[in-house]
Amino acid sequence: MKRGNISKKYRMVLYLFFFTGLLVMYAIYIPYLMDYYLIRPKESFFSFMDENILNVTYRFEGIVMAITIVIIYCITMHTGISMLIVSLVLFVLTHASYIKYLNRRELLRLDDLRLTEAAGMAAGYFRVEFSSYLVLLTGVMLFFAAAGTAAEWFIRGKKQKSENDVIEEEGKISPQLKGRLILGTRLLGGIILCAALVLYTNYFLKSRYVIDVIGPLIPENNMYVLYHFIQNDSLAEISVENVKDSYDFLLSQEEPGEINTDPVYPNMIVIMNESWWNTDNIDPDRVSFSQDPMGAFKELSDRCITGYLTSNVYGGGTVSPEMEFLTGLNTKYYLADSAYSQTMGRKLPSLVDYFNALNYETIAIHPYYGRFYSRDAVYESMEFDKVIFEEDMLYKDIYTRYISDESLAKQIISEMENKEEGSAFIWALSMANHIRVLDYTAEPAEDYDYPVTVDLKGSRLSEEDYDTLVNYVNGIYLANQAFLQLVEYFTGTEEPTVIVMFGDHCPYFSSETLEIFGIKEEDENIEMSERIYSTPVILWSNFSQEEISFSGESMYYLPQILIDYAGLPDSDMTRILRYERKFIKTNSKKIVRDAAGRELWQCTEEQVQALNHFKAVQYDILWGEGIGSDIWIPSDINNQNIQK
Repeated sequence: MKRGNISKKYRMVLYLFFFTGLLVMYAIYIPYLMDYYLIRPKESFFSFMDENILNVTYRFEGIVMAITIVIIYCITMHTGISMLIVSLVLFVLTHASYIKYLNRRELLRLDDLRLTEAAGMAAGYFRVEFSSYLVLLTGVMLFFAAAGTAAEWFIRGKKQKSENDVIEEEGKISPQLKGRLILGTRLLGGIILCAALVLYTNYFLKSRYVIDVIGPLIPENNMYVLYHFIQNDSLAEISVENVKDSYDFLLSQEEPGEINTDPVYPNMIVIMNESWWNTDNIDPDRVSFSQDPMGAFKELSDRCITGYLTSNVYGGGTVSPEMEFLTGLNTKYYLADSAYSQTMGRKLPSLVDYFNALNYETIAIHPYYGRFYSRDAVYESMEFDKVIFEEDMLYKDIYTRYISDESLAKQIISEMENKEEGSAFIWALSMANHIRVLDYTAEPAEDYDYPVTVDLKGSRLSEEDYDTLVNYVNGIYLANQAFLQLVEYFTGTEEPTVIVMFGDHCPYFSSETLEIFGIKEEDENIEMSERIYSTPVILWSNFSQEEISFSGESMYYLPQILIDYAGLPDSDMTRILRYERKFIKTNSKKIVRDAAGRELWQCTEEQVQALNHFKAVQYDILWGEGIGSDIWIPSDINNQNIQK
């Protein structure tokens, strides 16, 4: 009996030593391996690891992984199964981040899981292709699971004998009581470890959260798969007192504009066009078109103000520029995709408040399902007077898969012809040129007669990539034609009207397509960023001769620019945005420029001060006490009550 006990103790010590070693090795290697799979550098894994060995974020990820494995072990009591479960989750997370980065230049975030329809769209791209990176990642993860299983096999055979020995001994604890004690210990240990995991994660995220992030994202931000997944944008601890100080500071720096005693309230029509991008960004020596997709845009330049804006997103994430325009907030500082769902049950101050207060009829048009990104609930909470989704559209011609931009233009004209007396604000969000992966009730247009043909000049693309390119290019061409149609119609009307169209983001193109364009993904430079993150903007009006320019401003400035252009009264938000523009023209994830348009990497004290105060205000609007709930309400005109 004594000899058996020595054998049991020896095996247990050896098992604990082996388990601890596996856990430490897992925590050390897997975080680097996940990023190695994501980034896919040409150097070896160990060279990549050696370059980043001192990075504290990898240490954080490793500790989270180790604690999670132990928590699962408390449930399963099996090392191999625990490591296999964690490895499967991490593999899916890593590959999903890789896919999202290819499509959006962003890593997967926890809040992405709330976007069920967007998740379904992403699932269409969840293809695993054989590569050396795939073999390395899966091979190492399977090794740890196999090693853990071997450790369990080593110890469990003796455990059974030891339990039989205990049963035969008199005066020992009964198996039933012993089982309950073990179960209670496992549950208590699991609960303690869960609490420790939450506390440690919150501590680390808060310690790494920097409220005055100014510069563009550096390549390092394309790393840390697990860290970015669990990172929470709302963790910044900003007190009510600090927020109030920020409001007071910003509003004291910018006096309200002069009040117009006889204001003209023009109709305001704003179209955010899906995947509308300037095809002049494509190298003409590599790709040519039978006719210029931007032809109508250029033809209108003598009657319109044209230029470009800077987007925070590429290839997807339409809700990001949508929120920027409607709220004046910069989505660089929070995860825009889920902001609608995060703020459900809370009214977001928005441009709709502004026009409602001026007695405009406010109309939102989106020729797709209202539930997409919860727009039905959000538009209702913003208090649009009228909301039109695809089932309400009077015109439903299809461009390959979705309702066309021409139909959207006709719907806008119809709404203006049938609006109530007075001015109208129309927010139109197109759908025609969305990537063709979303479900839709309408039948796709078969053998669509594209007006523009595409010549790759000897280069080759897969059939899928070429078809996607042709579809996008023609969608851009037709968007320009639809805007021309609107200009021609409203040129014959007498009511003062402003029409603006801007693109939300560059379309999604595969790396092979971008390479044919002459855009190399690995070149993370300002020129590449400007070509991918810039979208066109065009403005027409029949009453104002004011000269303005669009030369790369961030999209969240656009509502303030339009209000000033139309001669409309100020609000607190327009004053805040105008003040920030005195220091920063572009403040996006990839590009930061000062007011003169110079690339900016280090800010002056005044620039930092302005941006920090603005970010505190933004936090208050999204997650704080809501001190600025009336931030968009316009200034009183001649002391009259202009509230609706």
